[in-house]
Amino acid sequence: MNKNEISNSWLGRLLFRHPYSALILHNKGLQVSDGSKKLLLPFSRLHSVVQVRRRFFWSHLAIKTAKKSYIYKGFAASELRSFSSALNDAFVLHVRQHLQTKHAEAKKLKGAIRQFLDASAYSKSSQSQLLITECARVLSAIPVSWRDHFATSIQNATFDALADFIASAEEKRKRTNIRFIKQALLQNQIFFDQIERNPLTLAQRKACLINDDNNLVLAGAGTGKTSVMIGRAGYLLISKQAKPEQILMLAYAKKAAEEMQARQDKCLQPFLQRTTPIIKTFHALGLEIISKVEGCWPSITPFAENSAAYMQFIEQTIHQLMHDENYKQKVQHFCAAPDYRMSLAEFFRLVADFLMLFKQSHAPQQALAGKTKQARFALFLSLFRPVQQAYEKHLAENHQIDFADMITRAIGYVESGRYVSPYQHILVDEFQDISRERAGLLKALLAQRNDTVLFAVGDDWQAIYRFTGSDIGLTRHFEAEFGPAAISSLNTTFRFNNKIGDVASGFVLQNPEQIKKTIDSVTTMTQPAISLIRSESSEQGLHQALRTLSLLPDLQIKQKSSVVVLARFSFLLSDFVSVQSRKQLAQLYPCFDIDFMTVHASKGKEADYVIVLGMNRGKYGFPSQIATEPILESLLPEPETFPDAEERRLFYVALTRARDHVYLIYDPREASDFVVELLTPGSYPVITEP
Repeated sequence: MNKNEISNSWLGRLLFRHPYSALILHNKGLQVSDGSKKLLLPFSRLHSVVQVRRRFFWSHLAIKTAKKSYIYKGFAASELRSFSSALNDAFVLHVRQHLQTKHAEAKKLKGAIRQFLDASAYSKSSQSQLLITECARVLSAIPVSWRDHFATSIQNATFDALADFIASAEEKRKRTNIRFIKQALLQNQIFFDQIERNPLTLAQRKACLINDDNNLVLAGAGTGKTSVMIGRAGYLLISKQAKPEQILMLAYAKKAAEEMQARQDKCLQPFLQRTTPIIKTFHALGLEIISKVEGCWPSITPFAENSAAYMQFIEQTIHQLMHDENYKQKVQHFCAAPDYRMSLAEFFRLVADFLMLFKQSHAPQQALAGKTKQARFALFLSLFRPVQQAYEKHLAENHQIDFADMITRAIGYVESGRYVSPYQHILVDEFQDISRERAGLLKALLAQRNDTVLFAVGDDWQAIYRFTGSDIGLTRHFEAEFGPAAISSLNTTFRFNNKIGDVASGFVLQNPEQIKKTIDSVTTMTQPAISLIRSESSEQGLHQALRTLSLLPDLQIKQKSSVVVLARFSFLLSDFVSVQSRKQLAQLYPCFDIDFMTVHASKGKEADYVIVLGMNRGKYGFPSQIATEPILESLLPEPETFPDAEERRLFYVALTRARDHVYLIYDPREASDFVVELLTPGSYPVITEP
């Protein structure tokens, strides 16, 4: 028997009942046979060199692995000594070769880490995690005992560097990015100084430079979010990180996209030889995706942008269905339900709103029916289905799709790979208004390419469109929704003064679920800038506010001041918006340009002075006490727990439209809860007018 194969003594097996063991030195490790089966102990599992234990007559072989110890008994001492020596030589050779291989991998990783931390580019979370994973993979393949007994000092130093990176990767990444931002600020100072009429603030510049896998910029009212969107796109272009066609910029409304495009072109063209990125709406993006896959532009139903035509279709469809006496009786029964009485016109509106939300939510009707066992909900679904069928039939017969169909089809083309995204950077404006449907399209685009970066600009304090499907949770839980992210804030407002800011910020932050941030004002004042005017009628209150404004000592008579009059509901403004009423106001107050709009419509607008009418309690007060129809609630994002959470944000929007002063008109006989809160002694710096 050669030195690479031995078996224990038959005499030992006879006298001491040692189990039969045959040991064979295999090129991959030690093979052990008990006569009926074979076990291979590979070198990779051995903890250390094997040990020979001498006994009076025979010797035993002791083997340790990371998880278990083995002992094989009854071998002739000289044979086992020779066999164990050969086995250990083979094991040590295997270990050293393995250490050399892993050390080579570790050296490459160490170089990659050094490059990752050299501050020549922004270090992304995904890159860090990939390096951590690779470091862990290499280190996990090296038993600690092998490093302790066989690795050279040079090898151990390299392995230690990998372990150190794993332990402190995030801290190192942050320090690296601080260095990068510092360098990039200097390199791009002229660009950031000159891109807008006024130089960008430090917070705006940093927001443009931060380049993690996903980025959320919390931009409070008047903090210059559009400047950041344009600055970000410009920085990507002048630093040659992207070409215009690789940048996707998204706005919500066509008008907003056009306005931002004009401003971007004006700001960036002096710095660029090429065109600027095209700013699109989500709907334009959907059309682009579908047309590239299908070879032609889809036909969008006129209903998508003509709400009057859409409502007319819904009304006509229901009227036709009501020719069936059974359907008509069910409608009458539904509208007459206790606690939910509604007119036929209100029923039409409910069906129309439900249809749009239903299509956006992609919820199957079976799932909806399972959400509630209420008879009223089941009755509504039975009335809704034929309307939905008629609507879909109308679209099909006219070869048309609506916006919900468009987004759904676009997502399908992206996820299937039929549409190949060219976009390396996706910039989204007004991110707080995003719906799950639109977020789904973003996620599909991001998933298709691992190098695509999301840059979202928004403000959870101004999220006021839940009733259309907007989901504030996508902003509040941005990292959980989209992955590793850098979240920054714009902390300087150029619009409202510090006294308006003190009240508005303090008011919205009463809701503990709002993201905490501090907004400083460029304009500072010592006196309160929000006045509450007691008046039993909106007309009297409006004139009192305008007369008060007319008497301000610093009012610039030569140049008209802008005044926007806001109300929670449009009908509260109906007495003032006629041509005759506007003419009378212009004659009485010639130093003002006066405009009227709802608070929702004022989003994105600003004026020197703001007057808010109807700060009263009740169904059409502010906050509004109109409860969301439970049937629609089933399709909307998860409701918030804090009372009047969205109404509170809507009030924040109203306050922050003003640059100089806000006047709140309320009836003292039915003051709203918001007014009561503002008037609570010591709570807010406000003025109470007689």
